[in-house]
Amino acid sequence: MSLSLAILSTMLFAIATFLTKGVTLKISIYKGIGPLFILNAIFAIPLIPYGPQWKLWEGSILYLHIAGAIASALGAGVIFMMISRSTASVGTLATSLSPAIVLLAGPIFLGTSIALTQILTIVILFFATSIPLRNSVSGLGSLITISLLIFTSTMNGLITIVVSLLFEEGVGVTEIFIVRQILAGSIFMIIFPPTDLDWSDFLLLLRRSIFASLGWISSIYAIQLGSAVVVQSVMATIPIWVILIEIIAYKKRPSQGLIFSSVIIVIGIYVLVHTS
Repeated sequence: MSLSLAILSTMLFAIATFLTKGVTLKISIYKGIGPLFILNAIFAIPLIPYGPQWKLWEGSILYLHIAGAIASALGAGVIFMMISRSTASVGTLATSLSPAIVLLAGPIFLGTSIALTQILTIVILFFATSIPLRNSVSGLGSLITISLLIFTSTMNGLITIVVSLLFEEGVGVTEIFIVRQILAGSIFMIIFPPTDLDWSDFLLLLRRSIFASLGWISSIYAIQLGSAVVVQSVMATIPIWVILIEIIAYKKRPSQGLIFSSVIIVIGIYVLVHTS
């Protein structure tokens, strides 16, 4: 069941990411992110009665929610910026190293272990992903682009770790998702008020939010029912699906560097999963 939900989440995120490019072309990227987070939370509200009682104020739960929200906000801001300057598939590659981040941080936060083979695979993944894409984002130097790849992957990995820690505290899926989305959306809307958005902008955001929110909820349930590393590993194939969507939509072949990175990621993630 966990694997099925992870695959479903991957497909939903691929569609949402492809639609993100359209959002960045029509709307100021930072003004649109806040409303997207809030819309995501609204879609999950009907699920509240089916989940456990919220534990928002118990122990360290609120701090974990805040950490997850900050990681979501920072990661979304960078990913949207990269997609606005490049393609949706390049933006998704920025998060494909997340399983490696979860593995590296697992011994500290989740009490897991990591083998030398996994560390070497992570190093290979990093270079195979970053070097071909170092000049793929318009207006950014190679060092900045590589730094952004590391940063967004770290933020996405941190979100997965926070979700796992919240599950250990007995927090339900709806609380994890809704609280994080509202907090992250509030951060953006305070800093970048969503002014000058019209009805057509709202419909554009709504369409993207439907797929993104369903993707997030599916991924959280998948982590709850299975392994965080395996779920992240399945979701690391999102760039492949986005590339396929772009080929169909634009009838344009992606760059060789993008294809190379995607293939290496799939191979590397396969190795990580089967050595974890």
